Amino acid sequence: MFEGRRLSQVILAVMLALVPAATPALHAQETAGATQPYSSSAQDSTLTLAENREGGVFPVASEAGSDAQVPAANATGAAPTGEAGPFHSWRLEVMANSLGAGFEVSTPIARRFDVRGGANITSFGYEFDVDGLHYDSRIQLRSGNLKLDWFPHHRNFHISPGILYANNYVDAPSHVPAGAKFTLGDENFVNSVDDPVHGHASLVFPRRVSPMVTAGFRNILPGQHRHISVPLEFGVAFTGSPKIDVTLAGRACQQDGCFNFEDNADAQQSLRNEVRDINDTLSSIPVYPILSLGFGYRF
Repeated sequence: MFEGRRLSQVILAVMLALVPAATPALHAQETAGATQPYSSSAQDSTLTLAENREGGVFPVASEAGSDAQVPAANATGAAPTGEAGPFHSWRLEVMANSLGAGFEVSTPIARRFDVRGGANITSFGYEFDVDGLHYDSRIQLRSGNLKLDWFPHHRNFHISPGILYANNYVDAPSHVPAGAKFTLGDENFVNSVDDPVHGHASLVFPRRVSPMVTAGFRNILPGQHRHISVPLEFGVAFTGSPKIDVTLAGRACQQDGCFNFEDNADAQQSLRNEVRDINDTLSSIPVYPILSLGFGYRF
């Protein structure tokens, strides 16, 4: 029993001697962050990390010590992309407007700008009466235009200055039914039966080349449409006020008798007064109104 007690004392003394010696080593390992239990899983994790680096899963610093280059995001959070350059797409539109039926072709030249050009051609007849004179008019609309579309916000609403070339005119043969009454200025006449009054009227614009400005929407259809569109546009062309001219011939009668219209000074003055009144009314319209609705397709 004595020997057993002696052995216990020896073992206790050895343990007390080992504890102070082991404490500094353990403290140094904890400070360096190297205290890890030994297991096969730790070795496997180290190997897996190395394999992932070799396979490109994790970014690895270059040999010069620089960080890996990562594409920067733009203001919207998406990676920046290259913007398409000028003339990368084309748009064809057909429309009906106050210049006639026509077409236009447009293409972008900058981020907020398109260039657009087109032509219109229309002919039609229209009959009307003014103060007893009957006019059988023939309207000819021929024009071409070149515009610069500016899109201040997104690419739908646009403001478009441009140039208009127009060869528009109205040609209207006129006549008065035999025996019918008609008025020129302040004078009343009765048409003869044997040589009824007849003549010609025309309407022309003073300028063939004129500036224009329009505004509109590239597409009034609801929702998103990549290729098709229904454009709406309105504006004016500064063509100047149109002028009308009227000539009359034949025989007409008043209370004091009948006379040849071309040779009678009073009758010709009455005709000039009538034409002047009409041109005075037209002078209040120094611009040509433009209203257009069409269908477009983007290539």
